[in-house]
Amino acid sequence: MKKILFAMLMVVALFADEQFVLHTVKNKDIHITVTDSGIKVKEYPHKVIILDFFGKNCPPCQMMIPRMIATQKRFADKLQIIGLHVQEPLDMYDLQRFEKIGINYPVVDYLTNNDNKSFVIYMAQLVSWDGSIPFMLIFDSDGNYVMSHLGLASEQELADDVEMYYKGSETNTSVEGSTTKE
Repeated sequence: MKKILFAMLMVVALFADEQFVLHTVKNKDIHITVTDSGIKVKEYPHKVIILDFFGKNCPPCQMMIPRMIATQKRFADKLQIIGLHVQEPLDMYDLQRFEKIGINYPVVDYLTNNDNKSFVIYMAQLVSWDGSIPFMLIFDSDGNYVMSHLGLASEQELADDVEMYYKGSETNTSVEGSTTKE
């Protein structure tokens, strides 16, 4: 009987949503649930989500930051970028530099705690990411995974992705916070 119960629990665990709490460099928490079709981000419902895997010592990543800042500013009502720093830990100089250049989206440092590290590892395994950066995962405004992108992207490409994957007025939030179609 115990073996059957254990087997049933393992099957349920395989199909259960994975929960993560990411901790940003500004001491904010981001609650992410990984579902069978994508992700749900509690703090940013009904927005296109871009998970941007980047590094402070990666020249193409540094070239992407101003593009990400401009895109986040332009589409603040439709988009949320979450920067996932995946190189050696950020230091105070790095954080001051990010502040100075005006990063306007949350940044999560991969190595600062186990929750952040677990999320990055989990997502990397899920999409078979080999560690090359810059790398983005893009989710539509319903939280469905729609694409990945390796390498540089122009502001126009980012804008096109937001426009393509934002569902806009098709989605409404009910009293309980669930999504319904009109």
